[in-house]
Amino acid sequence: MADQFRRVLLLVSFGALALFTGLRGYTSVFVGALLVLVTMGLAYLWNRSVFTKLTFERTLNRTQVEYDGSIYMHLTAINRKILPIFGLRIEDTVTPGLKFANSENLVEVKDGAHNIFRDFLHLSWYERRRRVYELVPQRRGRFEFGSGTASYADPFGFFKNEKEGIYEPENLIVFPKVVPIQGVEALDTYLFGSRPREGWIFADPLNRVGTRRYERTDSARLINWKATARHAQLQVDVEKPSFDQQVYLFLDQPPEVKWWSPAVANNLEVAIMAAASLIHNYTQAGYQVQLATNLVSKVHGLSQRPTGLLRGRAQRSQLLSNLSLLQNFSVEPGEQVLNRLQTRIRPGATIVVVSTAPDELTPEFSQALRKLMRRSRVALVRVQPNIASLPRESGLKEWRVEGGTDWHELEKLELF
Repeated sequence: MADQFRRVLLLVSFGALALFTGLRGYTSVFVGALLVLVTMGLAYLWNRSVFTKLTFERTLNRTQVEYDGSIYMHLTAINRKILPIFGLRIEDTVTPGLKFANSENLVEVKDGAHNIFRDFLHLSWYERRRRVYELVPQRRGRFEFGSGTASYADPFGFFKNEKEGIYEPENLIVFPKVVPIQGVEALDTYLFGSRPREGWIFADPLNRVGTRRYERTDSARLINWKATARHAQLQVDVEKPSFDQQVYLFLDQPPEVKWWSPAVANNLEVAIMAAASLIHNYTQAGYQVQLATNLVSKVHGLSQRPTGLLRGRAQRSQLLSNLSLLQNFSVEPGEQVLNRLQTRIRPGATIVVVSTAPDELTPEFSQALRKLMRRSRVALVRVQPNIASLPRESGLKEWRVEGGTDWHELEKLELF
């Protein structure tokens, strides 16, 4: 409103000045005032047509990425008219947790729900300009990119124009951090028994779960020529039995913990890292993994997360996506979820429970675990700061992970 009043005031003032000086014969002043009025008229027409035949495109090179990966955002502006555009400002909202390689493109809003992406473009007539921005994730989660806003002010600052929704909003999933786990051999031996780590006596040629590099001992019939051409080196199909071992992974966060505190949030992140690293190991080994938790998902809420019947990389991506969407709090005890899952778990299945329960386990949670142990092999992985000082639960096969270290600094986890 203030800008509109200023423009009207300038127009009336210079119009009156041009009229007065023209009548009095002050030629130089009259010409100057007239030039200002013509400039304002041209600026108005320029500003009215700035977004005509001007289109924008924004794409991400991927929609899912590892925690230590990079994402590239491509922004394209196409000017299909003879009118050039100078100083076009592009702004967009970005969920906090992503850093731009060029920090000048990101305005961080303290305690805000979104940060602001900002850049300026200059377009000549009939020009297509494309820029690429590198983004580096700082945490797991679901990141939202808004629909964008383009704003323009004429070179003289008389008029401003703005257009919202210049492209479609997009989402990005950043997987939890996956690190090597030391001591997992003892956990696997307990869960799956002593067996060769690779290779099967019988394999199903119709059950292909991926490819790997050719070795001299491989049969020539296993060569995958399409994958060989794609990788520029010999690749063979990986075949597994038609039935793989199922692993049920349960992630527990007691609802009574102070989930908003930094120490509890860091401990949970270490637990999610442990669950993600176990998922990585088990999917690489060809197991079917089912994930359940009492944590609330940002997308699925309290409902069961979709798992499907995927295998290999597709199964890994789906499970890590589910972990990425988890928030820091739960609303129901873990034993209630475990008791509901008992009817769905096949007898003899393998169950890994990752729990952040402080102090000793509640009697109800311990009872739920012992009930599962009657029909399945159950392993408990506890994650807590100073976990070595806590007494172990009798009758339960328990492994521990230290949860007091900052999860950003962890390059490996150790089960003991």
